Amino acid sequence: MSVPAQATSGWRDGWYVVPYQVTFRDVDFFGHVNNAVYFTFFEWGRTKYWLELMGSTLPEAIGFIVAHADCDFRRQLDFGQEIEICTKIGDLRNRSLDFHCQIRKSDGGEVAATGKVVVVIFDWPGQKSVPINETLREKIAVFQKGGGV
Repeated sequence: MSVPAQATSGWRDGWYVVPYQVTFRDVDFFGHVNNAVYFTFFEWGRTKYWLELMGSTLPEAIGFIVAHADCDFRRQLDFGQEIEICTKIGDLRNRSLDFHCQIRKSDGGEVAATGKVVVVIFDWPGQKSVPINETLREKIAVFQKGGGV
C-alpha cells in the first residue's frame, strides 16, 4: 500500500512541508492546541528539514542550537486536525541562520501560525559556535530550490 503524497514530507511552493495530525497531548483543557506546542511543531519541521538536508536520521546531525524563537498565533487548531508544518531558511549570517515557519491547516491551507527561529551553528564536542562554511551554504541553496542534496 502506498502512502498518499500529502502524507509525506517534501517541497511545495518554496516550503519544506511536513504533514502532522494534532494529537491528544498537543491540546489543553479547552481542546485546542496549547500555545507552547506551536514551538514543538516548529522544532519538528526544522528537524525534518535539517536531517533531510544532511542526509541523516541521527540526532548527531543536528549541528545548531536555538538562539531565539517567536510565534504569531492566527487561528485555533484542535485535536485530530491535520496540519502542515512548513519550514524554509531565510537569512544566513556568519554563524547563524533563520528558519521561517508556518503552521497551516491541511484542509485549505489557512495559516494558523507563523514564526521565526534563529539558530547558531554549533560544534558540540568543542562547545562553541562555528562559522557557516561555503559547503553548507551551497548545500542549503540547492536544497531550498526543492532539489535533493
